[in-house]
Order: sequence, then C-alpha cells, then structure tokens
Amino acid sequence: MAAVGSLLVQCLSRSRLLNLKMTVSCVCSVGINITKGHQLMSQNILLSRLHTALFYSNMAPESSIGQIRRQAALGFKTGGDNYDAHRPSYTDESVDLIVSEIVATSEAAVGSGLKYDVLELGAGTGKLTERLCKKLPSHLKYLATEPSENFLEVLKSKGLNVDVAIATADRIPLADNTVGSVVCAQSFHWFSSKDNLDSIHRVLTPGGKLILIWNMKQFSHGWMAAFYKQREEVVKKIGGSMKDLVNSMEWRKDIDVSEDFKLLWHRSLPGINFQGNIEEILSNFTTVSAYQLLSAAERDAFIDQLREILKNWPGLDLNNITMPYTTELFVFIAQ
Repeated sequence: MAAVGSLLVQCLSRSRLLNLKMTVSCVCSVGINITKGHQLMSQNILLSRLHTALFYSNMAPESSIGQIRRQAALGFKTGGDNYDAHRPSYTDESVDLIVSEIVATSEAAVGSGLKYDVLELGAGTGKLTERLCKKLPSHLKYLATEPSENFLEVLKSKGLNVDVAIATADRIPLADNTVGSVVCAQSFHWFSSKDNLDSIHRVLTPGGKLILIWNMKQFSHGWMAAFYKQREEVVKKIGGSMKDLVNSMEWRKDIDVSEDFKLLWHRSLPGINFQGNIEEILSNFTTVSAYQLLSAAERDAFIDQLREILKNWPGLDLNNITMPYTTELFVFIAQ
C-alpha cells in the first residue's frame, strides 16, 4: 500500500501537491499491518481517497491522470465492488424528482440535436445511475462519466443501458450544446469552481438542467453537532478547505453568482439513515477524507474523542445508534 502513495507522489505535478499531498499521506498512513477485521474498511478507505485524488487532479497533465488510473486498476482490482456495496443509495422520492426533470428537459429539447439526454459526472460505481436507469424511458441517451477506471468497471458490470467514459468535469468529451441534463451525485463539491462550471455550461443545451444530489448527515441532531465541530477542526488541521465539507455549502459560492446558471429549486428530503453500534458509527463517520489524511496517531486520538462523546451522551443505546441523513436535491437551469 505504501507503494501506492509513492507512485502518487511521483506522478502528480508539483503544482498539484498542495491539494493532493493529503491524499498521498492518507494512502501511506494506513500502513501494511492490517488485521483481518479491518482489511475491508482499509481497502475502502484507500479506494475512496484515490477517487478523491482523481477529482483533485483533473487539471494535472493527462499522463499523470493515466498513471493514477493504472495504479488504481492494478492495486484495487476488486475494491470497487466493496465500495459499491457500502455506499448509501437514494430514496424513491429523490429519484422520481430527478427523472421528472430529465424527461421534461428532453421533451423540451426535441429537435435541438442532443447527443445525450443525460450526462452524469462523477458517476462512481453507478449507485444513482442504476436507480435512474430503472425509471427513465429506455429511448433516452445516457452517458455516465467517472475519473476512476476501477469504479467505472463496476458500473459497466451492472449491464445498464448507458454509454460510459473516463472523464473529469473540466474535460467533458462532448461538443457544445449537446446535453439535456447534467447530473452529479455526491460529487459536485469536488469540482464546483468557475472553470468547471464553464465546462458544464458549454455542453448543456440552452435551458438544460444541472441536477445535484447528496445524501447528507444531519449534523443539527444531538451528538451529531459535536461530531461536526470536530470534523471542522480536522479539516483545518490538515490544511483543507471548508468547501470540501458539503454541509458547509461553501461549494455554492461560484454557482450562486454565476450568470450561466439559475437555481430553479432546492428540496431537503428525508434520507436513508445509517444504523449500527458505536464502532460501526465511528467507522462510518471517520472514513471520510479529512480523517484519513491524518497520521494514524492523530486519527486514533480524534476517534477516541468521538467515542467518549457517544459513551457519555445521555440515553444513547451504544448497540443501536441511528445516524440521521437528509437527501439534498438542487436543480439549476442553464441560462
């Protein structure tokens, strides 16, 4: 595993190390002495961090991205399946709302020469892709893109009626005005800058939709507020940005002032809650980027703090804890 970190350091340009050094330190800090009980979690952590690295590196030289993809394919040949199995899905309500927007946009664009009715950016292993394909009319054309070849292979294995391509938000392999709707699930906060917005706007047809969805932890709930306060502390410690915390809404700064996009609506919907014992809750919470970019000693210290919060929280059943989620759905229209 340390070899993965070494390769990342070698292949990433120096100008990108400020953003990517965190991912490299994560890969190296996990270490090679993994017990059987923690092997799956560690593999998922590494795969998730490589996924993040690919988003951060979308402005690196093409050869650099290619090296990362090859390393992911060699080192985590089956990891995408594990990642797919442990990611939350989406509620019927949220999927139905997205489908209705896509269909309405495509119907309004008939005769405008669309290449694709749907372009999904950061499709990952296809969690949302699969849900949408089950409900979208079969004649609609769908392109699912993802910077990780490993993740994309998992998506392909699902046999969905979609085209697939390795791509990043700033390098969309389509002509101008050829897409009806762009969909981003759990991903837009990684590429919400003006340059990427320009790239997305370029491929959208006039009146096209940019649809953003996240399953978000509900940090206003009791002990979750204390957890979030610590997460902010961790992000600052690693030199990260509040923009990386989707709940901070920092990702909205560029799109809210953009002349190219207008917010049509935003809905906060009930999500799919996560339930588990104290250790499962801690594992779920601390496998996000910020914690995995700490040294092992620092990470353990922060986890111990969280464990004490839960142990001392009044009336909490440590064998059956619920982590509440909401599903946040945003729809923008291209001007």
